[in-house]
Amino acid sequence: MKIKKQKLRKKLILFILITIAIMGGLFVYFLSSQKEDTEVLVFYHWWTSSGEQAALNALIEVFSEQNPDVTVIPTPVSGGGGFELIEIIKPLVFAREAPDAFQMHAGYETKPYFEAGLLESVDNIWKSECLEKVIPEVVQSMCKFNGHYYSVPIDIHRYNLVWYNKELLDKNNINPAELTTWDSFFEACDRLKGNGVEYPVQIGRDWTEAHLFESIIASQGIDFYEDWVNGKITSPNNEMLLNSLKIFKKYMSYANPDYSSLEWNEVTERIINREGAFNVMGDWANGEFKVSGMVYNKDYGTFTVPGTGKMYGLVIDTFQRPKYIKHATNLERWLKVVGSKEGQDAFNPWKGSISARIDTNISKYDLYQKLAIFDFISAQYMLPSVVHGSGAPESFRVKLNKIISEFATDLDINKTAKTLTDYTKSISKEFTTEWQLN
Repeated sequence: MKIKKQKLRKKLILFILITIAIMGGLFVYFLSSQKEDTEVLVFYHWWTSSGEQAALNALIEVFSEQNPDVTVIPTPVSGGGGFELIEIIKPLVFAREAPDAFQMHAGYETKPYFEAGLLESVDNIWKSECLEKVIPEVVQSMCKFNGHYYSVPIDIHRYNLVWYNKELLDKNNINPAELTTWDSFFEACDRLKGNGVEYPVQIGRDWTEAHLFESIIASQGIDFYEDWVNGKITSPNNEMLLNSLKIFKKYMSYANPDYSSLEWNEVTERIINREGAFNVMGDWANGEFKVSGMVYNKDYGTFTVPGTGKMYGLVIDTFQRPKYIKHATNLERWLKVVGSKEGQDAFNPWKGSISARIDTNISKYDLYQKLAIFDFISAQYMLPSVVHGSGAPESFRVKLNKIISEFATDLDINKTAKTLTDYTKSISKEFTTEWQLN
């Protein structure tokens, strides 16, 4: 009964937020429509944490230097990962009241807008800015539908990482370089727990749980991950699926019990404050450590999720060109800055990500990012993230979040395996992209 009440409360809160955002969006839209096209740029985003805000401000500064007469109106929608923003932006776009642009992940997340005919191609931006020469093919392919570009990437994030507090690991004689298997990782958790760290791992709510599960799926091997994103894991008795759920269940035995009330950045703050040693999270967490004044490899560090050392889990933020917008000229100027070397090298050093361009000025990036650039270039496998909108249909992502959120509470392996595989079978026709990752 308590879980049902919490879900009802969350749905009510989300409904209120959506209503407020739509009314607010229409109000901003009305105000901006009163001005000339050369005076305003309106876009929506979910970059609300301290590190994200620093990155966005740096990007807007580049745009404003080039377009001093334009008033930039960034509209934030809180909630990491963009899941709340998706619920808010869809009614606006489908009502033909879209802002000039909105933050969006590359891949499947774009598809509903494309199929509804609500996006304009941005082929002209890719051509005029010569982006195909500087953006890797794997990123290009995730920005395309039917051979045409519909978005411009601003960054490349890596999701399959474990962030750690170096002081806690040093104090307990734990070498992160040796934590390459789940067995060795859990042995480290046992040592921390035995030495007084009550909850060695920290985790947050909803999508952060699915993010962990996706990383565990990847740890079972590239062939299994490829089948998963292609919708081919349909047996509840699949050995690797069951093993993934077992690992998740054991992970939760070391986790903070208040996980369902925490946002991802609050979890990162706990690692910063030595309340826990480990957190599986994407490298947007890097910006939070940096803003707090911590130094990579001195105060904190990362290693890849056990079993994923040769993999680079991709999360790519983009902007696009919705139809029926009021400020098309400024939207085109914005997209050019988003895709530019200057814009990306202003934004990404703060964001914790790396540039989507191969001609980045590497001197602007910190040690973690320099290592990430090397890892990206040398990675054996690239993994499109399901949880972050790229790897699988939106309906699958939404259902996955709910299923894994429930599993984090009841930890019923067999029930979860059946629910997940039954749903995968029921939407098999929606898996229209055939990923070839190996």
